[in-house]
Amino acid sequence: MQLEMSDILAIFNRIQALEDKVSMLETRIVGFDDQKLRSNRPAFPVNEVGEKYKGLAEYLYEKWDKKIVLTYKEIESILGFTLPETARKFPQSYWANTETHSYAKGSWLAVGYKAKWIGEQKVAFERNLY
Repeated sequence: MQLEMSDILAIFNRIQALEDKVSMLETRIVGFDDQKLRSNRPAFPVNEVGEKYKGLAEYLYEKWDKKIVLTYKEIESILGFTLPETARKFPQSYWANTETHSYAKGSWLAVGYKAKWIGEQKVAFERNLY
């Protein structure tokens, strides 16, 4: 069975909507105090962060906000290099939160964030509350 592109996009949109709802519920349930969470953040995972994307990991770790939205231009400025063409051609795949992507594992996942492409060359990084 092959899916049409419109079916795939519809699935991604449903997943995004569900992730937004889960995020909203986590915020309500936990009733988090961001200042308290900042003081309780774990030590920077030096051994888990890859060298190439270390700048992004450090940026997210220092900010430690629940949600950080960055443009590709801002990410490239933080990293000091242009993102690969795949980030533009296949953004949902590029920003997937999977440990098989070494740049994800060694960057935002290592410091407790999940990435979500939100269109128009923007990415939302949301910190895991658990």
